[in-house]
Amino acid sequence: MESRTGPGSGLPPGSLSRTWQYALVGGVVSMPLTLAAYWSSGASDYFSFNMVVVGGLIAGFLARRYSADVSATSLRAGVIGGLAGYVWIAPTILTSAESFADAWSFAPATWLLFVVFSAVVVGTAAIPGLVGGLVGSWVCGKTGQETPSAASA
Repeated sequence: MESRTGPGSGLPPGSLSRTWQYALVGGVVSMPLTLAAYWSSGASDYFSFNMVVVGGLIAGFLARRYSADVSATSLRAGVIGGLAGYVWIAPTILTSAESFADAWSFAPATWLLFVVFSAVVVGTAAIPGLVGGLVGSWVCGKTGQETPSAASA
């Protein structure tokens, strides 16, 4: 795996692996698209991760083209792209967690439920990122955009 940096990894300390570089590109590209789709929908409690697929597609394409791990890159791009949506709907998640905790008459459960619900939302964003990444990888292969790896050169 090339996700580690520092001694023994072949990467200088503090540098990002290709997997993380392409995940950040795809995730950051999808953030404004996700928020734009949300704002244009006018929905206040509904959030679609459709645009996270676009970020995953970009990340998957780049990962395959430059010989990085497509699945890891795409999952990370999905999580990064979904963070914009998470920040936007976090107050709703907190309200839901408070409602459940009140129903159970156990106030300390609020923060536990908030963490669990948040993990579900962020984890769910990884799925469209992975789907987009697999499509992006497929497109890269079909268009002949792959860079030859060092082993085959």
